[in-house]
Amino acid sequence: MFKLMVWDLDNTLIGSSQLLWSAFNMISEKYTGVKMTPAEIVRLYGPPEGDVIEKIVGAKRKNQALKEFYEYYQINHEVMVKIFSQVFDLIRVLHSRGVKQALFTSKGRKSADITLDKLGMTDLFDMVVCGDEIPRPKPYPDGVEKILSCFSIKPEDVIYFGDSPLDIQSAHRAGVRGALVLWDSIHLDEPNDMKPDYIFTTFDQLKEWIDQNYTEKTIDGERGRKKGIRGW
Repeated sequence: MFKLMVWDLDNTLIGSSQLLWSAFNMISEKYTGVKMTPAEIVRLYGPPEGDVIEKIVGAKRKNQALKEFYEYYQINHEVMVKIFSQVFDLIRVLHSRGVKQALFTSKGRKSADITLDKLGMTDLFDMVVCGDEIPRPKPYPDGVEKILSCFSIKPEDVIYFGDSPLDIQSAHRAGVRGALVLWDSIHLDEPNDMKPDYIFTTFDQLKEWIDQNYTEKTIDGERGRKKGIRGW
């Protein structure tokens, strides 16, 4: 099975839509007087928050608006973010058994570190790549390719878990498998267009797939031959 798992963060490991929409909308209302809908905000996703905020307020006001965004994000994190602890538990088990774990998020490093620190996740991943640390954002493969360059693992032995079309496209462009997770996705009407290699709609389905394919024997180097959940 896969020797390296790469995870998206927002709507995959945490439910952060409420916080992100609220933070971006706070900036938009304060600096432009315009209230943005969630759909309008989602259309700006892909680049890190600094680039998104620049699109909203312009280059001249970007730095001050970004500072206020981070303050709002940190203050409201605990009350607006849902934690998917079941997934963290699975990652910890796999990591303890030698399956490499990485995180690739569109977030900038500052907001990603706020989340990782608040949730005690700083030691959970072998590598973390953020949206402001690569030349091009999702759906380009730059983030996944940066992770691949740091491990002696073939692309066919890597899988990227994410909730959006951008994640699946980024995975496929890098030559790795893409798994669509739908327990908190805002893209429920799009999986047929994305052609993911795997689809997991619930935590239990992911756990079942891991239990089937990542027995102690498999992780020790013998390929498991049980079927995963794929091609839905």
